[in-house]
Amino acid sequence: MPDNKTFSLYAILYELNEREFQKKLHMFPEDLRYYAILAGSIIGSENSKRIKETPEGIVEDAEGFVSKLLELKCPETDGAFKGILEKYLIETLNDELRFCCPNCRNFNKCLDIENLSIGELFKRRVNGEETDEIKKDIKLQVENALRDTPYIDTDEAHKLCKDFIHQYSISNIGEVFGRYADIAATLQKDFGIDYREVQQQMVEINMDFYSKSAEQNSSDTGQ
Repeated sequence: MPDNKTFSLYAILYELNEREFQKKLHMFPEDLRYYAILAGSIIGSENSKRIKETPEGIVEDAEGFVSKLLELKCPETDGAFKGILEKYLIETLNDELRFCCPNCRNFNKCLDIENLSIGELFKRRVNGEETDEIKKDIKLQVENALRDTPYIDTDEAHKLCKDFIHQYSISNIGEVFGRYADIAATLQKDFGIDYREVQQQMVEINMDFYSKSAEQNSSDTGQ
């Protein structure tokens, strides 16, 4: 059973994921938001399969949820859906690579995750206590905790915070791009997305990551 510290982190990540989901959803017209939800579910499921730390039960739940959504409306030949899948995939990669507090190795330390009391509340919610009062208390405590991580919505934390260290280094970033390239190949096979276009955008994102990493390394060495 996870401890309160782990549940505190779950509460923080749940809130951040909800924010990212809402931000992506509003990138698309209202009549296409079902496709955006479906795209996010598919990409989340594909990611969970390829991240070894993901519990098997979560992978199975994600796959089951996607299957149910596809049963409601299966858009394999829909050109609009292909475009949404491509955009959602690239935005998900961007989120994982942004130079912001949640992608920093010191994120838990800045949150003071060891001393947060939110974990007990979130555990109660996970166990079925879905009351408005608990959800309100959790949200308030999350917002208070996030005040100590002010660069959540930026892509410039490497310039704004002297302690910023990205979760990925230049030496292991290739694994991340390999994972997304593999997902793109699967989406090409299953839904006909334009793999070449996605690959081209991934190259640009890769170059941007290297550029920001070089800026950070120069700052760290005082050059």
